[in-house]
Amino acid sequence: MKRNDTGSTEIEFLHRLARELDVSRFFRIAAEGLADRLGADGAALLLREEHDKLRYRFFHGVPTPHGSLGGRCFNDSLGVAGAALHARKPIFVADYAASPYAMPEFVQAGLKASLCSPVMAQGEVLAILAISWFHAPQRLPDDAAIRFIGIVSDFVGSALHRHRTEQRLLDLATHDPLTGAANRNLFFDRLEHAMTTALRRERLTGVITFDIDNFKIINDKLGHLMGDALLVEVKNRVLDLIRASDTLSRLGGDEFALILEGVRYYDDIEIVIERIRQALRIRWGPATLQIAVSISLGYTVYPIDDSKGQALLHNADTAMYEAKRAGGNRAVLFAYAMARAATHKGDLIVEFGKALGQGEMVLHFQPIVSIATGEIVSAEALIRWRHPTRGLLAPPQFMAALEHAYNSLKLDAWVIGEALKILARWQGKGIFKTLHINLSASSVENHQFCEILEGMLATTPSPVDPHYLGIELVEWSTIQDIESARALIIGCRTLGISVALDDFGTGYASLQHLRSLPIDSIKIDRTFIAGLAEDPADRVLVQSMINAAQAFGIEAVAEGIETGEQKQILMAMGCTRGQGYLFARPMPEDELWPDASEPH
Repeated sequence: MKRNDTGSTEIEFLHRLARELDVSRFFRIAAEGLADRLGADGAALLLREEHDKLRYRFFHGVPTPHGSLGGRCFNDSLGVAGAALHARKPIFVADYAASPYAMPEFVQAGLKASLCSPVMAQGEVLAILAISWFHAPQRLPDDAAIRFIGIVSDFVGSALHRHRTEQRLLDLATHDPLTGAANRNLFFDRLEHAMTTALRRERLTGVITFDIDNFKIINDKLGHLMGDALLVEVKNRVLDLIRASDTLSRLGGDEFALILEGVRYYDDIEIVIERIRQALRIRWGPATLQIAVSISLGYTVYPIDDSKGQALLHNADTAMYEAKRAGGNRAVLFAYAMARAATHKGDLIVEFGKALGQGEMVLHFQPIVSIATGEIVSAEALIRWRHPTRGLLAPPQFMAALEHAYNSLKLDAWVIGEALKILARWQGKGIFKTLHINLSASSVENHQFCEILEGMLATTPSPVDPHYLGIELVEWSTIQDIESARALIIGCRTLGISVALDDFGTGYASLQHLRSLPIDSIKIDRTFIAGLAEDPADRVLVQSMINAAQAFGIEAVAEGIETGEQKQILMAMGCTRGQGYLFARPMPEDELWPDASEPH
């Protein structure tokens, strides 16, 4: 290419950058454009963080087996990036492996050459633009190319500085300035989202408020600075006990609110509440004047309490003041919700006992597909209650009836029986796809479950190949009784039935389970998939789950795929199976396999 042609192309590229308003796309266009200009294989943006760290914001073009490099964080004195940062100028290394900057993991990934340029604004290095060659460079960067990289780095520095300023302003608008917790505005925004997804995902949402008992005494005796420090301590301790998907908000004064999103059982909410209450039973102040601290909590649970937004918070608040009137240092469930839930629960238990016998329970099916092609490879059976007066109900709407182990076991037995009939029908029509069913914690703990399952397989009216039946166990319930879970998994696999660990990543020590439980697949929880496009931490976690599954010879299935961007990221990560609204919603059998279902 002639020099004037190159100049024209560069000007056009800079114009494109100037017109791009989306900051994430801006960074990628800049890095990828530089890689293209230099005939390189990859490009990355590394952000400078506190404590002398550099962290990859993204890494475009890294070889697939080494995708985890895109989430790396390392000391800012290391590598070519560290050298460019401290020299405050671009540095090019033509033979990476032989250079003093070589890092073993990048040598192993096959990095041949590297060019790093500091990204600066107002005299401070904010980031590093890194251009990478995983093959020997066809041409080396000349002085003109180095100058152009400097210009693009300045563009990126201005954009990054502007983005950080905007983020600080957004932070002030959505977060409490003292503790950094969400403020009231963000709380209600997150609550609205949690309520919507609770119904869609068939889960519960806990809404909790709490404040510090006798906080005025702490301020009066210890001073407001110590009172403020206590509020920050409260925030830190609570964040240590909740998930990244939950929301902690400071509403004002010493009052906090908490949203527990995507919860399966009432008990799980109560467990978190009790942990918080115990974690905040502390003594506060200097050694010579320490004051005992405790909190009072009130809570309600959506959609059992089907109030909306402000009313849910008000109900939790009402329960909190009941806790204070009762002496503090306790948690109270909103009375109206409790009374309504108790009546509702009693009615549901009676009705549920009749529902199975009256044919009111039905299965809907959500496909699990090849992410690349969209081809259906298996399907998950999801329970629905066709209630005679309330219409089609999803599990959160009759969760109370399932909290009794007897009902859970009855429902599991019914689901297995229906699944075997459906598989027989599919296989009779030449459809050999795996049907996954979900088991309750009660079945995991039932030592006779595998014998019952074996008996059902032996007595099914039409023969079924059990290799096309899959069992899904929720990770959280599985790890409560790891030995029972292991025995059940071994028993199922002896029968030829595959086992998946559902909601993977939401329990504790998840990767340990890949080694200790003989499972066939994991289903990566949708909370991690939801943040793939925006949150680098979620990308690192998902990539590590996929890599670990592959290392153990286990299939990884991504749940909750809703956008094309999530699909593309997962494909790049090496994930081949997925499930979510992007592909299909849960549907009746006659919509999934029109030719296989019986006429109605």
